[in-house]
Amino acid sequence: MALGNARDQREDMVLWLALQVMMTDNVALADELLQDRLCVLQDRIEDVMRHRLGLPDRDAGYPAGGAERG
Repeated sequence: MALGNARDQREDMVLWLALQVMMTDNVALADELLQDRLCVLQDRIEDVMRHRLGLPDRDAGYPAGGAERG
């Protein structure tokens, strides 16, 4: 990610990293449901960032918000 894009996405990156840190907490590690929900939130933040930058969908290589999956 280019430095200019990183500056534009700073708030989303901070949220993503905060979730990553929370996922390493011993209490969070013991709660499978919480871990699943934190992962979902991280994925949503990443999807938003990819869409804003016009990057391909990480799962299928399709453009963000683009073609349907087969």
